[in-house]
Amino acid sequence: MSGTTMAEYEAALKIHLKIKSLDDDDLWEGFDWDETDKILSGEIKPKTLITTYLFGYTRQKPQKGTLIAEEMLSVFPNSKYMNRRRNSELGQVIKFAKKKGFTSLILAHTNNLGNDEIRIINLLNGASASFIFIELVPRIDIPNCAKPPSRRYPRLHVRGFDSPASVGTARMIQSLFPKVPHSRRPSRLRSIAWLEQQRNHVFFRHHRLCSEEVIGGERSSVSTQPQECGPRFTLKLMGVDRVSLDTGNMKLIGAADPDGG
Repeated sequence: MSGTTMAEYEAALKIHLKIKSLDDDDLWEGFDWDETDKILSGEIKPKTLITTYLFGYTRQKPQKGTLIAEEMLSVFPNSKYMNRRRNSELGQVIKFAKKKGFTSLILAHTNNLGNDEIRIINLLNGASASFIFIELVPRIDIPNCAKPPSRRYPRLHVRGFDSPASVGTARMIQSLFPKVPHSRRPSRLRSIAWLEQQRNHVFFRHHRLCSEEVIGGERSSVSTQPQECGPRFTLKLMGVDRVSLDTGNMKLIGAADPDGG
């Protein structure tokens, strides 16, 4: 505490105590989810703008923001990539996105520690979640990678988000997918996206059903097997912020434990 007065130390401590743990039940309280819930119910179709951070250069690791953005385009339906200008502030990007009717904004980059990262900003209520990629396998690196059915939204399966905090995290990601009516029978005309949480990690997989001819003796039959569409990735939530939809300024709500919790 050298060089710091007791009053300054206590003030800093009070500020620190306002930062929630990412496991707090009330992590996502204070955000208005009414419009977002209309996406989940199918009343509103989501539209996502994907771009990169303004400053994301690191000498230690190659910058992969554009690659990440391209992979995310294949994940989230109704998404569009925008090449961000060097002098464009976040507030300007948000205003542009809202004017064009986008409901979410995704920023991608490789941070100064060399971690690949995305930030999802809900343009309906200002909620923001930042994630690092624990693993990211691009489609080109997946053997026999299948192409998702065109003009068909994937059916999203979500599981493992049981706590109030994780439900909010799932809601942020679910709001990037259009609502697809439930069906008991899987269809070759529609792919399936899997979103599962285990031990504070979010796993994403994407498959479609493909038919192949099976020859046995004098007879042949058609077998339907799941085939991965990619990309394959694992995310870890690092922070939750409130973003001003007018200025782009952020206020930290919750952060991961710096010791790895």
